[in-house]
Amino acid sequence: MTNIDWRFILIQIIGAIGYALLSISFYRKDKRQILFMQIIANMFFTVHYSMLSGIAGAISNVLGLITYIVIYIMDKYKLKKSKNIFSLFMILFLLIAVILAYENIYSILPFIAFSVAIISFLTGDEDKIRKLGIIVAICWLVYAIVYVSYAAIVFETITLIATAVSLIKNPKEKVT
Repeated sequence: MTNIDWRFILIQIIGAIGYALLSISFYRKDKRQILFMQIIANMFFTVHYSMLSGIAGAISNVLGLITYIVIYIMDKYKLKKSKNIFSLFMILFLLIAVILAYENIYSILPFIAFSVAIISFLTGDEDKIRKLGIIVAICWLVYAIVYVSYAAIVFETITLIATAVSLIKNPKEKVT
């Protein structure tokens, strides 16, 4: 009889719940509802990567959690100009976090992913968000493989395929 590692199964379930919440968030109509769902998803991701000993992934998700909460508040009180300044501050803060949380070359990937995600949302261009989303998904996919997050491996693979298909099917037309 084989021993079942219930802790590892629980870790994967926590990650899967986070990705399920993240997926559901994209079906919300209101931006604040999307942000709220992503705040909860980031809580699950933080626990998930902490339990996998993926410290950089956990820290990156805590920073993401803070960012989403602040953006949620800024949107609620219509503080648009402050949002760009805050986002740039978070990228600088990420650079410090990379140095402090460095474990191995892979520990840089969550911070790259988070920085690229922030930059993509600052552009406001859906096509650029999709293209930069591929970089984000690749970073998280490699990190997930290294830290054995099956939930992330499946989700990020699906994200890569779906994003690539959307870019191929809906190329942005150039105006000449």
